Amino acid sequence: MTSQILAGLNPPQQAAVQAIDGPVLIFAGAGSGKTRVLTHRIAYMIHKHNILPSSILAVTFTNKAAGELRQRVNNMVGQGVGYVNVGTFHSICSRILRAEASSIGYNQNFTIYDDSDGQRVVKDILNTMQLSTDYYKPAGVFYQIKAAKNKMQTPSEMAELAMSARDEKIAEIYLSYESTLKANNAMDFDDLLSKPLEVFENNPAILRFYQNKFKYILVDEYQDTNLAQFKFVEYLSKESKNICVVGDDDQSIYGWRGADISNIIDFQQIFPTGQVFKLEQNYRSTETIIKAANAVVSKNVYRADKVLWTESGKGAPITVLHGETETGEGQAILHAIHDQRNNGIELSSMAVLYRTNAQSRALEDVMRRNAVPYQIVGGTKFYDRKEIKDILAYFRLILNPADSVALLRIINVPSRKIGKTTVERLVKFALSKDKQLYSILNNIDEIGLNSGVEKRINDFYQFIQKYIDLISELSLYHWAIAIIDELGFIESFRAEDTPDAISRIDNINELLAALDEYEKNNENATLAQYMEEVSLLSDIDQFNDEAHKVTLMTLHAAKGLEFDIVFLAGMEQGLFPLERGDSTEDMEEERRLFYVGLTRAKRVAYLTYAMRRTRFGEFMINTPSIFIGEIPFEYLNFPQKEKVGSNRSEKKMSSTKRHKTKPQVRTFAKKSKSLFGEPEVKPKSGEYEIGQEVMHAFFGKGTIINVSGGGPEARLTVVFTGSTKKLVAKFANLKILD
Repeated sequence: MTSQILAGLNPPQQAAVQAIDGPVLIFAGAGSGKTRVLTHRIAYMIHKHNILPSSILAVTFTNKAAGELRQRVNNMVGQGVGYVNVGTFHSICSRILRAEASSIGYNQNFTIYDDSDGQRVVKDILNTMQLSTDYYKPAGVFYQIKAAKNKMQTPSEMAELAMSARDEKIAEIYLSYESTLKANNAMDFDDLLSKPLEVFENNPAILRFYQNKFKYILVDEYQDTNLAQFKFVEYLSKESKNICVVGDDDQSIYGWRGADISNIIDFQQIFPTGQVFKLEQNYRSTETIIKAANAVVSKNVYRADKVLWTESGKGAPITVLHGETETGEGQAILHAIHDQRNNGIELSSMAVLYRTNAQSRALEDVMRRNAVPYQIVGGTKFYDRKEIKDILAYFRLILNPADSVALLRIINVPSRKIGKTTVERLVKFALSKDKQLYSILNNIDEIGLNSGVEKRINDFYQFIQKYIDLISELSLYHWAIAIIDELGFIESFRAEDTPDAISRIDNINELLAALDEYEKNNENATLAQYMEEVSLLSDIDQFNDEAHKVTLMTLHAAKGLEFDIVFLAGMEQGLFPLERGDSTEDMEEERRLFYVGLTRAKRVAYLTYAMRRTRFGEFMINTPSIFIGEIPFEYLNFPQKEKVGSNRSEKKMSSTKRHKTKPQVRTFAKKSKSLFGEPEVKPKSGEYEIGQEVMHAFFGKGTIINVSGGGPEARLTVVFTGSTKKLVAKFANLKILD
């Protein structure tokens, strides 16, 4: 059996599989077979070393990745030997918290709040504190709180680090936010990662239990771990020292949400006795794609030394396409899709990846107008649709009556004629009595409302209590049918008889079908288990690789996937790389994101851009991304002789007229004209204008993107390679290039 496990693995993979004891780091480049190595490693542990499957914990980041790993392990090991613990960080931590919630003052039926719930809590706090939601925008405040939690920063620590009165107030809001969640018996996504640490730190016996339970820890996508996740696996592996982490620093793209690339780069410093293995052979992409991706990411300074390679053949060059506008870019992509279909490639094997969600609009328009089937990953999620969230809020309240966010959402949905003023009185009364909102509904006569309102509130309370009692008497599916039927959602939508209402009915039926399927696939399924699974779904879990459609998705959402044909859209300076500041760290993460996007392609890759694009309400003149210029010319193909997507009216419109209709014009750095086929700028001698290419003695070639004033005192903003500088004309000594 051992020889079978090692068969088919290359030498570095075999070495990584056999290094069982002590700390192990496996650098796994894109397409290098890391899931295969993880699977074979687990099988080797069980069959060669007789390690109990239940003592192995394998942690990853998405349900999709966890499901794939679990299935592969079961296929290789066989379910008869027992089950390996496989799950996402959030699901494993949630499982621990369900068991140990009481040790930190929670009930095990706590609710998991998503970001929209968290923003609702912040908004309610702002109203209670009588703070302006224009100055303290709920979403902005919420994400500042999330950023603090990602750094494991407490409200008091945030207050100590405050640099202004506003920062101090946000720390105060943060403190109230934490108190509100605790009162609601709720945790947000960040709590799921940090609360287990609180359990471990306050209860050494509980920590020892889990250290003994999980003797071997495996962590996938280790480059994406934040501080809390690092501490979680460090705690669990502290006694056994058996921690194996798999990842690729070149694919670390989540710094903006707290991921710390130093966790993988500094692994040997943290675990001095650790062994390091490098998986550098790529089994996914062509040589051209691999070498182009290497050429870009190798320009990063903060990275481990490694070079991806492949034996898959040279493959086609990477095609660079452009359009006059974002619509023209979409048309260029459309033509390429048709060409690939004529070559026998299925739509499901193609993906269009972009840097920001806003780019999808123009791409969708082109697809719709030309009847090209497509699916968007990361758009409005099924469980975020209003009618579904309303029904799930009933489920949440029934499971956890302390959940005031759920209660406030549905107390008048469907309409019970319980108005806003009445709800405000309920909230105020509960606060004055220091009671949970739901608990006061049972004694509604104490508040002094009129008898009609009292009856309607009491009816709502009795309805919830009825289904709390029924949940143990009916199957999950039939219980859900009963509650949805009694609420009358479907009847009310049917009475509307509009396309939107029919769509909402379809969504509710889809929810019931999902509940039915969940119950059939999970023995003794409970509502709590189902709700937990729903709350932990990610964007990538929407991806359907069997749909006969082109996939549209962000570059971040594409991580972990692969397609025969990949389009990287919006390859424009300022859009990708995105303008996020001048820091080296930001630029290196943008470069890693490009590397991730390009290495999703197995056979063919396209890089596309628009010469003009509307962004942030401004009409912007673009130049190609610096990343295209970082790819050796031999790996690129420029088939266009004319701009794609331009029309006659655009060609007739003069440059002056275009700028007049859109007075604020921004341009971004231009690369070599010979490389991209751009028309040369011929400015008036001695005058500086937007779009001119200039030469600086120290910074080299650059492009003027803004001019303020004139003559020698003119202030110029110039984009040079890798930097943007503000210069005064008389001191800059710029040479205007023809």
